[in-house]
Amino acid sequence: MSKSATITVELPFPDRRLNPNNSKGKHWAATVALRKAARTDAALLTRAAGAGVRFAAGQEVELAITFIQPDRRARDRDNLLAACKPMLDGVADALGVNDSQFEPVTIRREYGKKPGAVLIEIGGRPAE
Repeated sequence: MSKSATITVELPFPDRRLNPNNSKGKHWAATVALRKAARTDAALLTRAAGAGVRFAAGQEVELAITFIQPDRRARDRDNLLAACKPMLDGVADALGVNDSQFEPVTIRREYGKKPGAVLIEIGGRPAE
């Protein structure tokens, strides 16, 4: 049996245009390029951080997401998570899993410096 793996990925803070409150009433095509870029960037950064670690299909993969906010503005955790949906899809792509396997998911917020970041710690047993 293989040992647990922990991968830490630092992603850019999500573009404010991906926040659900900012995209209300706008056509989906207004953010499609942003979403695609966020997904692609997250997949590349996860692959680099994970050095080829992949997880088995159907296996739970733990996530701890820390939003390092660029300022002290109030942000809802659910909106931060929703804005990161394309990034989480990219992380899942890189790990070879479906994002429904992310369980449990822990969400934290910290105040940092501009431009902010999203720190994702991925844990679980990699595929053999």
